Amino acid sequence: MIRNIVHIGISNFCAAVEELRRPELKKRPLVLAEPGDRSVIQGVNGIARKEGLFEGMPLSRARRICRRIQVVPSDYYYYRERHREIVREFARFSPLVEGTSPGGYFIDITGTRRLWGPGPDTACLMEKEIAGQMGLHAHIGLASNKLVSQVAANCADAGDLSFIFPGNEEPFLAPLPLHLLPGVGQVTLSRLAGFNVQKIGQLASFSLDMLSGVFGGTAGRLLKISRGIDPAPVLPSRKTKRFSLAKVLDRDEIDLDLLESILFRQIEEAGWGLRRHNRRPGQLRLEIRYADGMSVEARKKLPPQVVESDRLLFRSILPLFHKLFCRRVAIRRIILEFSDLAMPLGQLSFFTWEKDPRQKDRILQTALDGIREKFGKQIISWGGDG
Repeated sequence: MIRNIVHIGISNFCAAVEELRRPELKKRPLVLAEPGDRSVIQGVNGIARKEGLFEGMPLSRARRICRRIQVVPSDYYYYRERHREIVREFARFSPLVEGTSPGGYFIDITGTRRLWGPGPDTACLMEKEIAGQMGLHAHIGLASNKLVSQVAANCADAGDLSFIFPGNEEPFLAPLPLHLLPGVGQVTLSRLAGFNVQKIGQLASFSLDMLSGVFGGTAGRLLKISRGIDPAPVLPSRKTKRFSLAKVLDRDEIDLDLLESILFRQIEEAGWGLRRHNRRPGQLRLEIRYADGMSVEARKKLPPQVVESDRLLFRSILPLFHKLFCRRVAIRRIILEFSDLAMPLGQLSFFTWEKDPRQKDRILQTALDGIREKFGKQIISWGGDG
């Protein structure tokens, strides 16, 4: 069966969502960034992009290029919620919806003809749904695989459909510039430019042996994508239960002792919530955002017993925090996210006379939780990390 894969791309997604929330921003170059000359641009609208602004550019440089830009702080939680609404809307047409990133969606509509009609009609109907309900206009590509449908969408104007008939994948790609090919970065582009290879068709004309001498093990992959071969399936995002806490500091802070104290209070609140819901996390994601808008994050697997005591949890997370906090810039926000939640399972010891080194912390934590349950969460807390 020939697959029908739709790619729907919404240009400048975060800025477009922000413009819908605040229509007065539509007529000016919009930049999403934290205030401050040292911050970095995280999103732009179409007007700002035409002025030469792009993601990753320092805000101070952007102000010199375009003095009339409007700077708005990013609201990632709001953008993520709009992204999830779009995924739920596309799920009406097919159970196979892959939201690779906010603004980019793959939908496998193979076998849905009797329900929704021909593939091009279905693709246009999906675009009309999000345009009518959310006010977002998208580029639409329809092809037999994800790679070609994404390139086709990037070649179409907003609200238009680019349909590549099965069997025409390679002729469609051949005259296009190499930078439109997903998965080809700047290093590969510069290396190919050294051989005067500018078009996708030129790359597809090489033999595997010729490419292997330059690109080694990645030559086979380059040859396949240049010829429009992509067997990758559309994989729906798994819904994983998470428990997260975000702490926005009252003011930007760089003092390590004070930051550790703030982190401990945040961990104390997280431990209380996890124990009340009788859940044990298997993995932690720690993210810190600096005052200049830069964010860094790291993940760590947690041992099963660490949630039994806030002090144990703090000692497990603190080295990860020290690893991330490596710049001489103040911190604005700390985010803790726990995933792989499961029911805690205890193991009794065969030798009752052996003392568990964590027993004192566990008994004390149980007593603290009992007091909080009776008199309120804020009535008592740890005095330090011990």
